Amino acid sequence: MTDADTLAATSARVEQLLAEVRELVPLPAWQRVDEALRGIVALYGAGLARVLAHAHAAGAGPGFGGRLADDELVASLLVVHGLHPSPTAERVERALAAVRAELGVGDDALAIAGLDGGALRLHAGALGGGAMAPGLAESIVRRAVETAAPEITSIEIAGLPVPRDPTLVQIRTSRTSP
Repeated sequence: MTDADTLAATSARVEQLLAEVRELVPLPAWQRVDEALRGIVALYGAGLARVLAHAHAAGAGPGFGGRLADDELVASLLVVHGLHPSPTAERVERALAAVRAELGVGDDALAIAGLDGGALRLHAGALGGGAMAPGLAESIVRRAVETAAPEITSIEIAGLPVPRDPTLVQIRTSRTSP
C-alpha cells in the first residue's frame, strides 16, 4: 500500500467514524462534537497559514509554492483552508490540460468558458473524438476538476453530446425453413 493509499484509507475511515458518531449520539451531543471539530480544523488552518508565512519570511524560493501544489496531500489541506498557492482557475486549467493529454485531444477540445465564484462553465469540443461515451467523458472531467479544485460548487459542461437511448436489436433465435 502506498503512502497515498494509506492516506486515502485514513480519510475514508475518519468520514465513516464521524458518520457513525453522528448516528449514535443525540443531536445536542453531535452539535458539540461538530463545533469542536470545526474549532480544531480552524486552529489547524491558522497554524498552516503561519507556517507558510514563516517559510516565505525565511526566504522560501519561487519553487516553494510549486512544490506545495505538487504534493497532493499538502495541496488538498491548503485548499481546505483557502491557502493554496495557485488560484482556482490555474488549478482547473492544469486539471483540464491533464485530461486533454490523457485523451490525446487538442486545447480546443476542453476549455474554461467561465468561472464565477464556485460555478465553473466548461466548453467541450471534440472530446474523445466521439469514440468515448459522453457520460464517461463527463465523469473524467468532473473528477479531475473536483480533485484539483474542491471549492468548485457546480460544473456545467456544454458541448458534450447527449447520450442516446440504446436501440433494441432483435436477434432471431430459430430458423424458419423456406
